[in-house]
Amino acid sequence: MGIKDILAKYDDPTLKIFDETDVNSELNRLPGLGEKKLPTEDIGELMAFGFYEDYQDRNTGWGTYFGPMIVRPNGDGTVSESPSIRLVTPEMLTYWLGRSEAAQNPILVARYSGLVWDFTKYVTEKKPLATVARIYINAVNRIANERYYKVEVYVFTKLKRALSIAILLKDKVLISECKNTIIAFENAVSVDNLPGIWGHAFDMLVFNKQVELTVSEEKSIIDELEAKLDRLLSFNQPDLINYIWSAQNSATRLGDYYRKKSDKAAVKRVISKFALSSILANKDSSVPQIAGNAEEIYKLYMKYNMKEEAAEMLLKVREHSTKVPAEMKRVGAEITIPNEKIKEYLDGMTSGSLEQSLYRLLITYIPVTETATKQLQDRFSKAPISYLFTQQLVDNKGRVITTIPPLAEDFESHLLREISNDMVIQAIMLKILVDNLIDKYGLNSNDILLMLKECPVIYGSRTKIIERGLDAYFAGDYMVAVHLIVPQIEEAIRNVVELAGGNVLKESRSGGFHVRTFDDILRDPIISEALDPELVNYFKILFTDQRGWNLRNNVCHGMTDFEEFNYKTADRLIHALLCLSFIKEIEE
Repeated sequence: MGIKDILAKYDDPTLKIFDETDVNSELNRLPGLGEKKLPTEDIGELMAFGFYEDYQDRNTGWGTYFGPMIVRPNGDGTVSESPSIRLVTPEMLTYWLGRSEAAQNPILVARYSGLVWDFTKYVTEKKPLATVARIYINAVNRIANERYYKVEVYVFTKLKRALSIAILLKDKVLISECKNTIIAFENAVSVDNLPGIWGHAFDMLVFNKQVELTVSEEKSIIDELEAKLDRLLSFNQPDLINYIWSAQNSATRLGDYYRKKSDKAAVKRVISKFALSSILANKDSSVPQIAGNAEEIYKLYMKYNMKEEAAEMLLKVREHSTKVPAEMKRVGAEITIPNEKIKEYLDGMTSGSLEQSLYRLLITYIPVTETATKQLQDRFSKAPISYLFTQQLVDNKGRVITTIPPLAEDFESHLLREISNDMVIQAIMLKILVDNLIDKYGLNSNDILLMLKECPVIYGSRTKIIERGLDAYFAGDYMVAVHLIVPQIEEAIRNVVELAGGNVLKESRSGGFHVRTFDDILRDPIISEALDPELVNYFKILFTDQRGWNLRNNVCHGMTDFEEFNYKTADRLIHALLCLSFIKEIEE
C-alpha cells in the first residue's frame, strides 16, 4: 500500500469516524519514506495532515491558524520544526487546491482548503481567493451536519474557524449557515456533564455583533443554559460534587449574559444558586479543598459585583485557610553527599585568601537564569505531569498567596520557582562553606564590612546598623540579624536610583510623599541599567516576589514565623549583602 492507496481509503465519503491524525499516522508508517526522493505531490500529502490545527503557541508558531506538530530546540538557539511552513511552496498550494476540489470526504476537503486559505499570504504574499474559503466553510459544515468526526470538541474548533472566515468575507449567507450549523450541532451532541461539548453556541454567537441571531434563537440558547444549571444542581450528596464543574460553566455564562443585559437580579439568582450548591457539594471534602472552593466562590462574587456576599465569603476563606497547614503533609527527600566531595568543594572555594574566598562565594551563589532554564526543561521532559496543572502557593496560615498557571501558559513563574527551590537546596552547602570560612579564616563582621567599604550606596550611620546585624548573625541571633539587615539592603538599592538621578518618592493620599516599595524600585529602568540582570532577578526572588522567598515583605509585615529566622535565611541575607560590594560609582 502506498500514499495514494491510503488517501483513497480515507477519501471514501462513507467513512466518517476518523480525523487528520489517523491519516497522518498511517502515511508516516509507510516503509522507506526517507530512502528516496519523493515528488512534490507526495511531500505535500505527507505534510498536509501533519500540521497542528488551531495552533496557540505564538513563540513557536508562524502567526497562522495551522502550526508545526513538533518543535525541538537544537541547543544553539535555533529550533527544528515538523512540518515546517518553510517547505510549503506555491506549487504545493496549487496541488492542495486541486485536491480540495477533487476530494469527496469533507474531512480531507477541509484540511486541503484550510491550508491553502491559511498559508497563501505567508508563502506568496498574495491574498487567498474567496472561493477557497467557501470550499473550506462548506466542508466544515458538512463535517458537523453529517457527523464526520471522532471527537465532538474538535468539530467546534473547526466551526469557530469557519465562522470567523465567513465574517471576514462579510458573506451573510455563509455566516447564517455557520450559525445554523453551530446551533444544530450543539443541540445534537450536548451532554450535561461534559461541558467541553456545550456552551459553544453561546460563546460564538450570543454577543457576536457580526451574527444575526433572532430573538427566538437567543432565547433558546439561554433557556438551555438555565435548564442545564437546574439539572446539574438537582443531584443530592454525594453525587452533586461530580457535577459542580459543569454547573459552573453554565452559571458563569448566564452571569455574563444577564450582566450584559443589566439584569442584576438574574445575575444574583444564578450565581448565588451555584455558589450555595458548590458549598454543599464540598462540605465533606478535605480542608484544603473546602478552603480552595471558598476562595473560588469569593472570586466569583467579586467578578459579578456581589460585594456583600464576597465579604462574607472572605471571612470563610480566612476561617478555612487557618486549618489548612494542619492537613498538609511534609514531602521530602534524603540526599547523601560523600565527605570527599565536600572536602573537594571546600578546598576549591576557600583556597587563597579570605577575600578571594568571599568573592567565590558571592559569584557562585547568584542564580544563573540559563542554568535554571535548562534544569526546568529537563525536569519537564522527565516528569511533565506536575507542570500541566495550575499550582497554588500558600503561606503558613494556609492562605493562598499566589497562583502559578501551567508551564505552557507561564514559563516565567515556573522558572522563578525553579530558582527559588534551588536556593533552598543550596542552603546546605552555603552553610557548610560559611562555617568553614569561620573555622579557617576566622570570618567575622569586620571582614564583611571591609568588603563593603568602597560600596557607594552604603553610607553614614547605616554601616553601624549593618554592623549590629552582622554581630547578631555571627552570634547565631538570626532574628535580630534579619530584622536589621533586610531594611539596609532595601535602602542601599534605593540609593542606587538616587545616585543615578532617579526618583524614589511617590505622592501619598495625604498630600505628602512616601518612598516607593522595594519591588517597585527593583523594576525601575535605572536599576536594570545599573545592575547585572541576574543580580536584579535574584533580589526580586529573595526579597519581593511572592513566588520566591519574599523576605522583605514577609519580615516587614510580620508574616514570618519564629522558625523561619534560621541559618538558611540569614546566610542568604549575608550573601545578598556581599553582592552590594559589586556596586561601584563611575565618574563621568
